[in-house]
Amino acid sequence: MLSATRKALGISNSSHRSTRSDATVLSDAQSRASSVPLLIALCVLWYSSSALTSNTSKDLLSRRKVAATPDIRLPPLFPYPVTLTLVQFVFVNVLCYLGTRRNLLGDWVLARRLVHISLPQLRDIVQISVFNVLGHALGSLAVSRVEVSLVHTIKALSPLFTVLSYALFFGVPYSSRTYLSLVPLIFGVVLVCTSLSKSKRDDIVGFVAALGSTLIVVAQNIYSKKLLKPATSAATNAHEKLDKVNILFYSSVCSVVLMLPMCLFYDAKPMLAPTSPNVSIHTLYLLTVNGIVHFAQNMLAFQVLAHVSPVTYSVANLFKRVFVILVAIAWFGQDVTVTQWIGILLTFVGLYMYNNAKNESPSRTDSNMRADAASESLPMHATKSAIAMADAKPSWPPLAVQALNPNSASDQVPLPPRSPGESAPHSHVVLFPPQAAGSS
Repeated sequence: MLSATRKALGISNSSHRSTRSDATVLSDAQSRASSVPLLIALCVLWYSSSALTSNTSKDLLSRRKVAATPDIRLPPLFPYPVTLTLVQFVFVNVLCYLGTRRNLLGDWVLARRLVHISLPQLRDIVQISVFNVLGHALGSLAVSRVEVSLVHTIKALSPLFTVLSYALFFGVPYSSRTYLSLVPLIFGVVLVCTSLSKSKRDDIVGFVAALGSTLIVVAQNIYSKKLLKPATSAATNAHEKLDKVNILFYSSVCSVVLMLPMCLFYDAKPMLAPTSPNVSIHTLYLLTVNGIVHFAQNMLAFQVLAHVSPVTYSVANLFKRVFVILVAIAWFGQDVTVTQWIGILLTFVGLYMYNNAKNESPSRTDSNMRADAASESLPMHATKSAIAMADAKPSWPPLAVQALNPNSASDQVPLPPRSPGESAPHSHVVLFPPQAAGSS
C-alpha cells in the first residue's frame, strides 16, 4: 500500500514536473513570439536614426545643389565638421543627463541615476574617448567631402584591417574562408571608389578621412582588447557598475573636453570670418534633429543588442549598412553607375561571407571571435572599447563589448582568442548584461 502510494505520488510528481516543463516551454515560446514585433520595430527605428544621422550631417556640411541648375552649388549651411561632431557629443551628454531626471520623465527614465565614477574608470573612459573623438571627427570630415554611401562603403573595410593587424602583429590564425571573404570586399570597395577623381581635392580628402576613420576604429578595438590593463576583481566590485546611459554620459563628457581645442584650432577662424554663413533657423533645426537622432541611434543600438545574440546583432548591423547606403543614394539623388552598383553588391557579399566564415567555423579562434561579432557596430562613443571595459560579468570575450561608435558600419571586427593560460579580463566599467540592458 505504501509503495503503491509512493508510486502514485511519484507518478503525480513526474506529471507535475512535466506539466510545469511544458508550461515553461510554452511561456518561453510566447515570450519569443511577442518579442519579434518589438525587435522589428527597434531595428526599423535604429536603421532610420542611423540614416538620418548620416544624411542630416551631409545636408549641413556639404554644398547644396540648385534644382534648376544642378551644376551650381550653394555654400554649405554649416561647413564645420569638427564643430558638428562636438555638437553631437553635447546632445548625447545633455540627453543622457535629462534621461535620468525622474522629475521630468517619471517612470520613463532611461537610467535610475548618474553614478560617481572612480579614477580608474575615468582613466579608461578618457583613453577610449581619444579614439572616439579622432574617428568621429574624421568621419564627419569625410561626409563633408564625399557621398555618404561612399563613406559607409569604405568603412566596410574594417574587417580587412582587423584581420591583417591581428595576423601580422599578434600572430592570430584565421581560417581560409575568412581570408577568402576579404577578396570580394576589397574589389567591391575599389569599384565603388571609381567615382573619385585624383584631381579633385575634396575627393582625396574625403577618401583619406573615411579610411583614417576606419583605421582608428580598428586601432581603438585592438587597443582596448590588448593594451588596456585589466582591473582586479576586487577593484571592479569596489565601484558601482555603469549602465549604458552612464557610459554614454561620461564618455561624451570626455569627448566634449577633448574636442574643444580641436574646434578652436580647426573651425574657429572660418567661423569668425566675415564670409562665414549665417546660422539660420533652418540650420539650427537641422543641428537639433541631427543631435537627437544621433543620440537615438546610440540608445537603439543598445536596445537591439539587449534583445538578440551578438551574432544576430552583427547580421542586423550588416542590413543596417545596406539600408543607410540605399537611403543616402535616394535622399541625395546620387547618380550611381553600373560599376558602382556591382561594387556595392560585392562589398556586401564579402561582408556576408565574412560573417558566415566566423559564425560557422568550428575552430576555437573563430568561436571566440563570434562572441564579439557585433562589437564595432555600436555608437562611436559607445563602442567595443567602452565595453571591453563594460562587461557585466568577467567573461571572454565580453558579449556586451559595444557602446560608442555610430557609423561603425558592419564593422564586425573579430577579436583573437585568448592565449593559453590567459585569464578572462575584469573591467573598471561594467555594463548591465544584454538581457538586462533595456531594463535600467
